[in-house]
Amino acid sequence: MGNESSQLSGLEIDERAIEVTDFWSQYQAKINDSCRYFSLKSDGSVSVFKGEAALGPLWSVLTPLEKFSNNLLKYRHPCIVRYISAWQQRSTLNLVTEFVLPLSQVLKSQSPLQICIGLNNILRALVFLHEAGMSHNNVSVPAIYVTGDGQWKLGGLQYLFDSNEETNEVTSTVDQYAFAVLVEDVFAGHKDDEVPHLKEFKRYCSDSLQQENPTKRPKLSEVLQHDFFSHEFITIYKFLNFLALKCEDERSTFFSNVLGILKCYDEETIATQLSGLLLSRLTLLDETARKDVIPHILKPRNERALQNGDNMGFFSISTFKIHVKPRLIQLFGVRDSQIRMLLLSHFSKFVHVFSHEELSQHILPELLVGIKDTDDKLVASTLICLSELVPILGADTVIGGKRCKLFTDGRPNSKIDNISECNMYSTSKSLKDFACTEEVFHHDNGDSLNYDKTMILNERPTPVGGESIETEITMSTEKINKTDSEEDWSDWDNSNRQLTFVESVLPEHSLQHEQCVAHNVNNVVADTEVSLEPKVSKTIHLHKAALDAKRNMADLTELDIKNQKIGVSRNTADEFDFFADMMPVIEKPTIVNITETDKLESISSKLNFVPDDIQDSGWGDNWDE
Repeated sequence: MGNESSQLSGLEIDERAIEVTDFWSQYQAKINDSCRYFSLKSDGSVSVFKGEAALGPLWSVLTPLEKFSNNLLKYRHPCIVRYISAWQQRSTLNLVTEFVLPLSQVLKSQSPLQICIGLNNILRALVFLHEAGMSHNNVSVPAIYVTGDGQWKLGGLQYLFDSNEETNEVTSTVDQYAFAVLVEDVFAGHKDDEVPHLKEFKRYCSDSLQQENPTKRPKLSEVLQHDFFSHEFITIYKFLNFLALKCEDERSTFFSNVLGILKCYDEETIATQLSGLLLSRLTLLDETARKDVIPHILKPRNERALQNGDNMGFFSISTFKIHVKPRLIQLFGVRDSQIRMLLLSHFSKFVHVFSHEELSQHILPELLVGIKDTDDKLVASTLICLSELVPILGADTVIGGKRCKLFTDGRPNSKIDNISECNMYSTSKSLKDFACTEEVFHHDNGDSLNYDKTMILNERPTPVGGESIETEITMSTEKINKTDSEEDWSDWDNSNRQLTFVESVLPEHSLQHEQCVAHNVNNVVADTEVSLEPKVSKTIHLHKAALDAKRNMADLTELDIKNQKIGVSRNTADEFDFFADMMPVIEKPTIVNITETDKLESISSKLNFVPDDIQDSGWGDNWDE
């Protein structure tokens, strides 16, 4: 049974029990980060049964939950509740199984066809136990559970015993009698004509399975041959369950006609009982099924498209999301190249039914595994599917990592073209359907606006980081506008600003191109006057005047500040000196001459030696010699 250390990691058990019996309490739970144990929702849901554990030596009598756990571990069958784990914690035994609900809680919501299929599963499980020499001895509604996808599973194995060890032969046929009682209980409240051959089957159970003489009761394997378990719908269910035992011709004939037959039945019942079998591994690998069945199952039915003649979808979108979508999430975790290629080929049909969380948490990680495979076709198909996720999840989620702007828009800039490239390429409209067309550039303003835009263009810049001449003019104008309030500054400051504008517009300044420079700048000024504010036009006129002054220069060396002449034409009387208060005042030091007599009288120290005649000192004026 294990100990506390055998508890499943990441197991979270709900505090509230969903069923309490005399022997145990059943709880719902989840196993986090698990891909092995999942229900229909693929969220790791499981069921936990808690009950008392036997205390004392190992040979003591086992509790009912311990017997139930041991028998689930020993007898494995698709129609018996699947055992996962069990451990003892102090005096409590914990049994973990696949996610199941008691039949008593969901029986009212079961359709007659679902009940018929459920009884077929229970009967198969009982036949399996009888062939193993065991008797269930507890066939009833409390002993039956329903999985997340609506399949009935046999439980209640705590009374299981070996019929060969019993001296009384009556106990070997107790399951036949109990099964007949079960049929009456589950069909209570339903009419006999709701399922084919239901009335005859009830009579068969009463007359044969409930005979007073146990030896005359038929074997349960014979009950499976009754017409009640052989009508059309359940025949399809059985065929899909035993698909591995069918030959290729039988499978081909079956899949060619199955969808036409199923259209006569309730969609919800088909999705609940058959969607898992229609998307099983054997079905997905069958050639006929891949051609005639899978394309219809993997495409949700669109009512609007159905009116236009598109009848590809078999299930509606609501039914598809409930029953088919969870199975697709499971299939994306299967490491089979054929199954993955089939899912990728139909990916565009069902990708829209998933939520963003499901795509990012379940589908995208599995697709990223596919791009690392050695199969080139698988990688190519995976990349196509990843491209379909980019508009939904965004490139940051799909590609990951750090991205940067590596491409620029090489289209010419336009002052009135405000159409974004998303609107430009996301529709199939013609150019005339957009707001901006070639007619926008017609001008009827006469000759006053007749200018050639090609005259103001510099040499074509590089694609990455290139700027248009219009941007340069605007930047230079903005820079000059910052000093408009300082127009009365000295001439040397104005000269610098004028030269900066010339260098930003026309890179060539040689005397050989003076006429061309003046002509081009005049065109720049004319073009700028049309689009800029009146204040900017005033600045442009100042630049034009600067160019005229440059053209009248005899030598470029006059631009040197050393060679500039002080202009006398300025009226200095009217000019206000802003730096008048900032003129530094330098005071000359006061020098006091001291005569030799005063110097000698001021020296009173006996240690100082002063010669009588300074002229005879020998140094004279030529001491450097």
